[in-house]
Amino acid sequence: MSILVIGFGSPYRGDDGFGMTAAERFEAMNRDPRVQVEAAQELRPEFAELASRAALVVFLDARLQGAPGTVEVRQLVPGESTEGLFSHELTPSRLLAAARSLYGRCPPAMMISVAGRDFGFSAQLSPAVEAALPGVLERLRQIVTET
Repeated sequence: MSILVIGFGSPYRGDDGFGMTAAERFEAMNRDPRVQVEAAQELRPEFAELASRAALVVFLDARLQGAPGTVEVRQLVPGESTEGLFSHELTPSRLLAAARSLYGRCPPAMMISVAGRDFGFSAQLSPAVEAALPGVLERLRQIVTET
């Protein structure tokens, strides 16, 4: 079984692009053939099928809360409903619920998020979020190695 890494967020809204940027940088440095990396502006329903086949899913995203640049790693659980599966409101928990509901399996999952500062129109990450990226990539590498 593979490890699925999904980084998401808009690369044109400043720090919201953290997830995609982190996923793309991790993919460039990763040499483990068990890892499948997806970078997208938003979570897509088809990721549920990929998740159902994974040993672990790691989501990468920016968050509004916290001091800019602070990293949070937490376990995720599937939501109670797949409502919103085919809308712009697809969350990691709903995606996991869809994997369980549609494909009969929901893997363990976690979220690595970084608190952002600037979510305005920009193709650049803020200095605080950019500075957090190497630590996030190292933590992700550790997670993959330990799985």
